[in-house]
Amino acid sequence: MFQVEQASSQSNSGNRFVANMAMGPEAVDRELRRIASAERRLEHDKAHLLTRAVRLRIWNHFGRGSLSEYLEEVFGYTPKVAREHVRVAFAIEELPVLGEMLETGEHSYTALRELSRVASAETVDAWREAARGMNVRQVEELVAGHKKGDRPSDATDPDLVIKKVTLELRAGAAAQLRQARHAMVAELGSFVDDSDLIEALCAAYLAGAEADQGRARHQLMTTVCERCSQGWRDATGRVIAVDAVDVELAQCDAQRIGSDREPERATQDIAPMVRRFVWRRDHGKCCVPGCRASRNIDIHHVVHREQGGTHEADNLCLFCGGHHRALHEGKLQISGSATNLTINYVTQPTPPPLPILPPIHASAELRAAHRDPTFPHQRPTWDFRSSAASSP
Repeated sequence: MFQVEQASSQSNSGNRFVANMAMGPEAVDRELRRIASAERRLEHDKAHLLTRAVRLRIWNHFGRGSLSEYLEEVFGYTPKVAREHVRVAFAIEELPVLGEMLETGEHSYTALRELSRVASAETVDAWREAARGMNVRQVEELVAGHKKGDRPSDATDPDLVIKKVTLELRAGAAAQLRQARHAMVAELGSFVDDSDLIEALCAAYLAGAEADQGRARHQLMTTVCERCSQGWRDATGRVIAVDAVDVELAQCDAQRIGSDREPERATQDIAPMVRRFVWRRDHGKCCVPGCRASRNIDIHHVVHREQGGTHEADNLCLFCGGHHRALHEGKLQISGSATNLTINYVTQPTPPPLPILPPIHASAELRAAHRDPTFPHQRPTWDFRSSAASSP
C-alpha cells in the first residue's frame, strides 16, 4: 500500500510540474499573487498567535529555555528576527489598522514592519495614507529619519537614519580592518566609530576611482549594413552582431569616434556640462519609482531624437540598464519632461480574482482567547535569552 501511495504521490507531483511548465506568464503571475495574498493572511494570523504565545509563556510549557529558542525551533528564526516578529505582532495588537492593512493585502509584512516603527494611535491613519500605493523601498524611505509618534510630514532627523551592515570577512581581512581602525585612532587621537572608519576607507578608494560623470558611457565605432541596418560591435577582439535595440541603447549616450571606413574627430552627443548636471539632478540613480539601481546607469532621451527631441537637460533622465532596455523594447512608456516624468508599464499584471482561497483566519475561539480577561492585556516584557517573562 505504501509503495502504491508513494508512486501515486510522485506521479501527481510530476503532473503538477508538467502543468506548471506549461503555464504562460499571466497564469504564473496569477499564481504567485495568489500565494502572496495567502502569505499575508497567514502573517496576520501568526501575529495574533505570537502575542498569545508570549502571554502563555509557551516556551515554558514545552520545556524550552526561552522564547527565542522556541521560535527558532518552530520557524527557524534567528534571535534578531524573532524579536522583530514579536515586536510587530504587539504593534498590530495595539494598532488594529496595521493588521487590517496586512490582511487585506494593502501592504506586505515587510512594509508593515517599517510602518510599525513610527505609527502610533494618533498618527497611524496619516502613515497609512502617506504609504498608500508605495512599494517596500518607498516605505523604507518614507519612514527613515522618523521616530515613534512622528507624522509623515514632520521633519526627519538625520541621526535616526542608521544602516546596519553585516560583513563576513576572512581572518586576514578582519585583521586588516582592525589595523586600519587602530591607525585612524592613532592619527586622530580619539575613538573612531564604524561610520568614520567606513567613510575613510571608501573615500581613500574612491578618490581616484570615481568616473567622470561628464563623459559619455559608450564609445561607438559604427558598422551598419546599408541595406538592413544591422549593427556590429567590437568586443575584446571579436566583432559581434547586435540587434536594433542594442544599437539604440548605445546611441542614447554615445561618444562617436567614426566609422570603419575613415577616422573622424570624436564627438559627444550630450555636452559634458549637461551630462554632469543630469547625473547630479537625478542623484545618479534610476528614475523609475521604487528602482534601487545606482549602477549600470544610462542617460535616455524622453523624446527620441528621431521625434525631434533635444540633448537639453529637461529631455534627459537616468535609467538603469534593465528599465532602459524595457523602454526601447516598448515594454515601458514615458512622457512629460525629465522633472515631471510619467512612467507606465505597457503590460500590467492581472490581479487574481477574489476570494482566492478559503479565508485563513484564526478561529473564533482563538480570537476570543486572545482577549481572555484572565491574562493581562498589557504588553508583557519578555527575555529572549531565558524563560523569564513578566507583565508590567
